[in-house]
Amino acid sequence: MAGAVAATPTRLEVGGDYAFAPYSFIENGRPAGIDVDLMRELSRRTGVELHVHLQPFKRVLEELRQGRLDAGMAVLHSTEREAFLQYTGVLRLSRYQLFVRRGQEFPFERAEDLRGRSVAVVRGFLVGDTLREELSSARVRLESVASQEQTLRMLLAGRVDAIAGQSVVMRHLAREQGAAGRLSALPTPVIPDRPAYLVLSRRGGLAERDRLAELLRQGLESMHRDGTVERIEGRWIK
Repeated sequence: MAGAVAATPTRLEVGGDYAFAPYSFIENGRPAGIDVDLMRELSRRTGVELHVHLQPFKRVLEELRQGRLDAGMAVLHSTEREAFLQYTGVLRLSRYQLFVRRGQEFPFERAEDLRGRSVAVVRGFLVGDTLREELSSARVRLESVASQEQTLRMLLAGRVDAIAGQSVVMRHLAREQGAAGRLSALPTPVIPDRPAYLVLSRRGGLAERDRLAELLRQGLESMHRDGTVERIEGRWIK
């Protein structure tokens, strides 16, 4: 596969979220996490150097929109984003659940089950926008905050009834904060599992973008097919 790169760029500047452990975060001043390791392996397979920059996710999207980044990792799909992003392969699936204080679980199957309750979500994340649309008519009080850490603090302090978050990220955060035993996930996903993609910016003038997108897609597919993605995730998820 590496031989197909000759007419395509050999280095891409890739943006990712700096506060999404264990998928992507800063460790000892350097990018680390599942998604970072996936980029390293994809680079090895395709011959395209993927240079990862981690920063606030809203800034990643804006730099992709402006063409200041070539690519972005772990981006959920939306019609609005298609105007400035070309979606390549799937890095992984993301499950978003509701988390409550242990011992205060309640039945949850649909938005109406949250009527009269309060839910905290991270501001600016697509899942937050989706939740907001689904719950707008269900009389649910949504609290938009700056970080997932803040949603966890609000929940543990009893300021909200539930928080919405990516399942692996929330469990990792709870362990890091010594709160794993105080947190319980409601079993029904708050929205259906969604693929997180590697994307290319349509605004930066990448040469041979379609060919590059196909090369990256094939590389990611081969990583899923031979179990590499699962093995990399297993090294980080306990």
